[in-house]
Amino acid sequence: MPNIRFDWRWIALIIFVAILANARAVPWFVSALALGLAGGYLLQQAWRAWGIGGSFGGGSRRVTYWRGQKIETGGSPRRYRPRTLSELAPVLLFALLGAALTLAALSVTIRAVAPSL
Repeated sequence: MPNIRFDWRWIALIIFVAILANARAVPWFVSALALGLAGGYLLQQAWRAWGIGGSFGGGSRRVTYWRGQKIETGGSPRRYRPRTLSELAPVLLFALLGAALTLAALSVTIRAVAPSL
């Protein structure tokens, strides 16, 4: 069974659904944290899918091999940017869901901190 791959996102999704299913039983800050983390992750994925984001270092070097020699060049690597609507659809989906989850986390936090609003 060497072809089995472990993906942590499935575990995170199961935990996220379990927290939301028991939202009345868990403290408000756990629900807000779960919503905020999920929203932030989706916004990060939208940023990367758009072609802007990458590693946070920014100063990565590009490595090319030519005729057995290693050539390092400065600057950022070329990035692919979506141009058509079908290529842009995942970016919009990630961004809208991420923004909705982040705003839901903000709403839960505001409702718990200032209940008279």
